[in-house]
Amino acid sequence: MKGISIFTFFYLLAISASAQPGETLAKQSDPTFQLIDGIVAVVGDEIILNSTLEDRALQEKLQGGKVGNDQRCKILEELLFEKLLLHNAKLDSLEVGDGEVMDEIERRLAYYIQMLGSLEAFEKEYGKSVAEWKADFTEPILEQLLAQRMQQTISQEVRATPAEVVQYFENTPKDSLPLIPEEISYSEIVLQPEISEIQKQAVRTTLDSIRNLVASGKLSMTLAATRYSEDPGSKYKGGCYENIARGAFVAEFEAAVFDTPVNGYSPVFETDFGYHFVRVTDKRGEQFSACHILMKPKVDPLALEKLKSKIDSTYESLIAGTITFDSAVLSLSTRESSKNSKGQVVNARDGGLMFGIDELDPNLYFLIEPLELGGVSSPVMLVDEDDNGFWTILRLDSRKAAHRANPKDDYALFQSQVENNLRGEDMNEWIDEHISDTYVRLAPSYRDCEFNMNWKK
Repeated sequence: MKGISIFTFFYLLAISASAQPGETLAKQSDPTFQLIDGIVAVVGDEIILNSTLEDRALQEKLQGGKVGNDQRCKILEELLFEKLLLHNAKLDSLEVGDGEVMDEIERRLAYYIQMLGSLEAFEKEYGKSVAEWKADFTEPILEQLLAQRMQQTISQEVRATPAEVVQYFENTPKDSLPLIPEEISYSEIVLQPEISEIQKQAVRTTLDSIRNLVASGKLSMTLAATRYSEDPGSKYKGGCYENIARGAFVAEFEAAVFDTPVNGYSPVFETDFGYHFVRVTDKRGEQFSACHILMKPKVDPLALEKLKSKIDSTYESLIAGTITFDSAVLSLSTRESSKNSKGQVVNARDGGLMFGIDELDPNLYFLIEPLELGGVSSPVMLVDEDDNGFWTILRLDSRKAAHRANPKDDYALFQSQVENNLRGEDMNEWIDEHISDTYVRLAPSYRDCEFNMNWKK
C-alpha cells in the first residue's frame, strides 16, 4: 500500500470533528473554539481541505449552479479523483511549467471578472483582492494541471479501429443517433480599404493622451484598460500579463517592455494588432510582467463607401461570365486568410472546409442559404470582429443535407465517440487499480455520499 505521510496521519487524527457538508467551520467539542479549516479526505500523501471544497463550490455558484449536499459529494469525488491523479503524477515525477500555471490563472480570472462585470465585483464575491486570490489559487491550479497531465498519460495511445467504429454504429439504436444539421462550404471575395494614415494618427493621438493621464496619476491603469483597451485577454484585469517568457509576444511588444524601466511607461508603439503603450511591472532575466492598453484604428466609412462601385462591377462581371470567381479572388480580395486558398473559408473549429449552419453568422447564412451550388451572392457590406466594415461576395461550394449520423458521412464523429469510450474504460480500470493500493480516508460526515467509484473501500 502506498503510504500516508506521518504528518498527514497525525494531522487527520488531530481533527476530532470535521466540517459537515456545506459548513465552512468545523466545531470542536469546546463551543468557544472553532477550527478555521478541516480535512475532509486523504488520498495517498494528498489532503483535501474543507476550504478547497468550498472554493470549488463557490466556482460552481459563480457559473450559475446550485450547490447542495449532493452536489458537494459530487465535487468531493472530483477532488478525490484529482488527488489520486496528483499523487501518482508526483510518483511518476511529472512536471508543469510556471508559465502554464500563470496562463491558467489569468484565463480563469478574466472569465470570472467578465462574468461578474468588474474587478471590484470579483473581489467582493471572493472576499479578497486579485493578488490574494492569485496567491491562494496558484498551488491548487498547479495541482489541477499536474492531475490533467497524469490523466493524459493514462490514455494517450487510444485509437479506434474502423471495425470498432462500425460496431458502435450498429449497436446504437437508430433513434439515438444524433441529427447532423445541414453543412455547407463556401468561398468569399472581400474588399476592405486600407486604413489611412489619418485614421492611424488619430488613434495614436488618443492613446498618447490616455498614456499621459495614466502616467501622471490622473487615471488608473485598471480603469483605463477597462474603458479603452481592445485586448480581450487583458481588458478586465487591468491590461496586465504576468510572468511572461521572452518570445511569447510579438517582437515590437517585447522590445517596448525591455526598453522601458520597471514601473515606467513606454511611448506609444505599433504592432500588427494595433497601437499600444505598456507599463512594466517586473523584469527578471528572460521573464517580464507588464500592463498595456491596445487601441485599433478603424476603417474610414467614406473610403469603404467608395468601394461599392468596385464590388458591384465585380459582381456584374461574375454574373456575365467575363471573370471567374477564382481570378477575382486573386486580383481583388484583400483578406489574406482566404485569398491564399482561392477564397475558400476554413472552419477554425477543426481546420476543415465544412460549416454547420448553426456555426455560421446569421448574416452569412441568409446570404448563402438561397444559393444553388456554384452560385454567388449579391454584394453586401458586413462588419468584422474589430468593428470594421467590408464588402463581400460569397459563393456556395458544397452543401450536405441534414441527416442522421452515419459512419460514411460522419466517420470522425463516431471515431471520436468510440475513442472517448475507450479512454473512459481505461480510466475506470486505472482508478480501480490505484484506489486499491492507495491510502484513502474520508471524514465521517462524507461517508454517506454516493460515489461512482469505490472511495469508501
